[in-house]
Amino acid sequence: MFSCLVSRRKLFPSARIALVTLLALLLSGWTTCTAIVGLGGLCPGAMPQPQITSLSPDTIPGDPEAVPLIVIGNGFVPQSQIMWNDTPLPTTFTDSHHLQTTITQQTLNSLAASVGSNVQISVRSQGLTPVAGCSNGGSSAIFVLLVN
Repeated sequence: MFSCLVSRRKLFPSARIALVTLLALLLSGWTTCTAIVGLGGLCPGAMPQPQITSLSPDTIPGDPEAVPLIVIGNGFVPQSQIMWNDTPLPTTFTDSHHLQTTITQQTLNSLAASVGSNVQISVRSQGLTPVAGCSNGGSSAIFVLLVN
């Protein structure tokens, strides 16, 4: 099987490295197929890691009637959720760069936010079925929303 890699009963160094790598992948639970898919960047159903670049607005009043909060970034998918101090908010997916929610007085009351609060806003996208070697979403960095 490995006769093309053998010279005088020794594996060539590069062939030895490839063989050890393949064995390590197989022993770690990866199949050759998932290892190749993961290394090739072809991951059907993979969920990208969301990234926030800005919030609009970045400050909201302490007594809002209804303030639309738009999260701008990339890697957003329909399953992405805007998180308020790690609590999911009702989220509308606009496109891969925009998510929206509406902040009301009821939102502030239910999440115990008050004037002067710094709220941590992030985006969470979580894939349903993890595929070895493929991205499965995750959480973005945190942006701060000021309630004044």
